[in-house]
Amino acid sequence: MIDLNRASVQLLDTLPGIGPALAEAIVAYRKNVRPFQSIAEVQEVPKIGPVTYENIRELVTVTGVR
Repeated sequence: MIDLNRASVQLLDTLPGIGPALAEAIVAYRKNVRPFQSIAEVQEVPKIGPVTYENIRELVTVTGVR
């Protein structure tokens, strides 16, 4: 499982449908907006829609949420 709140751009880039640009957008979201509270919240990152979400949702997790 890849942690959306801790993974590097390089690790996120290994997920299906996530290239370097989306990986950077995920990291920017968690730094500039807030850490992810749920896996579904990754859909708030621009250009991550339902298809991409379905492709990665069973491969990712979120930790550090209070």
